[in-house]
Amino acid sequence: MRFTSEIRLRRLMSWLLVLVGTSLPIMTRAEDETPTIIAVAACDSFAEIREQCAWVGGLVGFPMLAGLPDTYAMLATGGKGLKGLDAERPIGIVVTVDGEASSIHGFLPTTDPDALIETFSGVPFRSMVDMAGAGDWVVVTAKGKPPSINDPQDMLRSITSHLSVGVKLFPSRLPDTLKESFLNTAEQGLGSQEGSPGQQFGLALPISGFDKDIASESLAQTEALLFGLAIDKKTDRIFLESRTIFAEGGTAGTFWATAGGVEPSLGLPPQEGQYALQVQIAQNLNDATQLEAMEKALLSQIKQDQLRAVVQKLSAVILPQISEYRAFELVAGVAPPKNQNEGQAVPTVVLGMGIADGSAMAEQLKGLLDETDVEFDVAEDDGFSFHDIEMMPLGKVTLAIGDKCIYAMTRAADDSEYKAITGHAIDDFRPIAAANVRLESLFDGIAGLPPEMAMIVENLEPQGEVNLLVRPITRGLAIRVTADGEAVQTGAALTALGVVNLNSLLKLN
Repeated sequence: MRFTSEIRLRRLMSWLLVLVGTSLPIMTRAEDETPTIIAVAACDSFAEIREQCAWVGGLVGFPMLAGLPDTYAMLATGGKGLKGLDAERPIGIVVTVDGEASSIHGFLPTTDPDALIETFSGVPFRSMVDMAGAGDWVVVTAKGKPPSINDPQDMLRSITSHLSVGVKLFPSRLPDTLKESFLNTAEQGLGSQEGSPGQQFGLALPISGFDKDIASESLAQTEALLFGLAIDKKTDRIFLESRTIFAEGGTAGTFWATAGGVEPSLGLPPQEGQYALQVQIAQNLNDATQLEAMEKALLSQIKQDQLRAVVQKLSAVILPQISEYRAFELVAGVAPPKNQNEGQAVPTVVLGMGIADGSAMAEQLKGLLDETDVEFDVAEDDGFSFHDIEMMPLGKVTLAIGDKCIYAMTRAADDSEYKAITGHAIDDFRPIAAANVRLESLFDGIAGLPPEMAMIVENLEPQGEVNLLVRPITRGLAIRVTADGEAVQTGAALTALGVVNLNSLLKLN
């Protein structure tokens, strides 16, 4: 598969961070080799961190959070504070390798190196490290290891220009000894976990075991991996982001360079109120094995034999259509039930996909599905043919097949209105993928929750949105999850309510 290097990479990187630290004492230094940077970690300036903590504290109703940075600074320095620290520049760590030997450099921005070094004179770890002034920085290294980098400004800014706190790794630069140790450690941790979560397509899907060859290829093809968190006070939001840059000329970089070149064409049918969940994917298919992997991943999640059999039948028709369409284009929407107080109310679910030939697909489905399960050709409207699949007692699923698309929609059993699906693409979509969760609509749809869950959200007025964006970048891929301020408040309120109710249940037991 062309994008194999993306499959397990993010899970592997967590092992790498641990391994870099544990490998330092056992590696021997190779002379006359230029140090190579393999990892950089950075956070915003101390002043900015103060403001961010105050902003988050105000959002979640915990104003004491504003004083947390200063509290920790006093604890770390034995009550001296951070005299001599330049509170307007970022703080960071750089990991280098020199041949097969690795070193960690900590960087504290300073206005007075001697004063800043003095503040740490009495702390317990001071005897284990060397601290030296280097221009506008105090450099912290392991005892007896002189610094090989004096000015990390550009390296740290390359992270803090995007994120409040983040880590940048350079997997392809790993020396052989560290790479082998890393792969062995990852194999021990992941190799026996049959069916453990994987990273295909950015989803939590099962993978079978651990393949060192694939993992080694992933590391070799990955030039840089940046991930972290950002607090953006100006736009009132928090986001998590990862960016993966692949080696120039490699298969992974080539794959993602062309994956986003699709002009979206699918939209969702009009809905009373807003969709609680909305998803859109538009991606070029420059590797046919993607479809096979997606089918296997989907089937592995379906435990019901009857449903699995239906999905397999549909896949046999749909996958060749998608392959001929030469793009994987999908839209999905979930809306709250219209009549939540009437029996077994179910949400409205819409799923649409781009296909090569709607007329041919309709005929193929008629030859594949049993007419006792499907009522074909119940209506036509503006180029769409409609076919109903009974799902009693919950209603029915209607298939709407157009010239270049197919939609599946849950509907009430007595719903007899059939209208063509609008051809307008979702507004503001940016390929490759996007998802939007509207918390107010989402919680409107869960009125039928069990009493213990309903109790948690009874007095809560959820607001805000959570968004996922997957987009191509130069020789790579960026993934961002964003929560606006209202969503952060809702999450904090839910957490608080959950803790209170959990404590109540524990006391009752």
